[in-house]
Amino acid sequence: MLRTLLLAAAALPVVVTAAAAAETEPLRWADVAAAIDRDPRFASSRAASVAARAGIDVASAVPNPEIEATLGRGKAREGDATRNEWDLSVAVPLEWLARRGPRIAAARAETAAADAESAALRREVALELRRLYVDAAYQQSLAATLALTEEQVATLATLIGRRVQSGEARPVEVPRIEIELERVRGERLQSEAERDVALAQLSSWLARTVRRVEPPAPTPIPPSLGTETHPRIRAAEAQLEAARAEVAAARRERVPAFSVGAFYASELDRSAAGVTLSTELPLWNWNGPQLARAKARADGRAAAAEAARRELAGAAAQLRSACERSTADAERHAGRIVPRAEESARTLERSFELGEANLIDVIDARRVLLEARRAALASARQRELDCGTSYIVSGQEIP
Repeated sequence: MLRTLLLAAAALPVVVTAAAAAETEPLRWADVAAAIDRDPRFASSRAASVAARAGIDVASAVPNPEIEATLGRGKAREGDATRNEWDLSVAVPLEWLARRGPRIAAARAETAAADAESAALRREVALELRRLYVDAAYQQSLAATLALTEEQVATLATLIGRRVQSGEARPVEVPRIEIELERVRGERLQSEAERDVALAQLSSWLARTVRRVEPPAPTPIPPSLGTETHPRIRAAEAQLEAARAEVAAARRERVPAFSVGAFYASELDRSAAGVTLSTELPLWNWNGPQLARAKARADGRAAAAEAARRELAGAAAQLRSACERSTADAERHAGRIVPRAEESARTLERSFELGEANLIDVIDARRVLLEARRAALASARQRELDCGTSYIVSGQEIP
């Protein structure tokens, strides 16, 4: 027992160290994608698929025979003779032979629809997690950018303080740069708070602590956006098949229900055995209203399937266009705008050090650079959302 406790105590630091390392490791998109199947909403949709699949067995089940027994006391019409009398009959319904096929077809179509709905819900969960992941990465990068800007402004403030002390700059420049430093510091603190909220939201969805995320690599434009296999279309087509199966079942309901059986009767003065044949007599109802309702539902499902097909085709074109636009915008900010803003800020700071530029110009250049970096991060975030959505909607893995 003592040896076991010592081994456990020796292993505890290793476990704690591994857990701490797991928390400090940055979260990657591959980790988030692996957690999609564990999402409770997706688990509930899988349970619905299992329930729908069990409906096939229900529709395939053969009905049980019906047994009827009677027991009584009989007395002869003449004389005092009495005895127990009983009847026993067995009937087997046969209407299921005509109606079983459409019912099974409807159950299979409902199962296919449930599976497609589950797949569609999985993509919705993936879209939500992708948004949370990209937002967390954006807020994290923005906070880091503001921290770097604050550090650069603080360095500039130190330089100005030294120049004022040496008489190379006017004292009025000190409060100006201090105000700018406080403004950047306030933006940095607000950005860090928003970053912590984004990480907390992502942690709650993943049911794990997320302290850092790895910024996603630029998502390329997807090669194609086919929608014919989209779960929403498959679900609409499966629901259409289920409605058509209901029409077939309603037609089969017009066939009179038959049942065959056998009986044996033991009475006071006789015994009898034989077979029975019973059927439903459709005098008042030929199932016309039910058939008309099933046809109307089938027509509605057909229209819904076509509407889903057109809607997704239009959405696919819009998604691809948005991905192309945001990609071009992100490349323009990263390749043209930010480098120029950085060069302008460096040039003005060198000129300021040489006494050839004033502080206001340097502060303006720093603000322009910060806004350029902020816009570059925002455009990169939009690219990841648009292109990532294109991949997820089309059922492709994000590279």
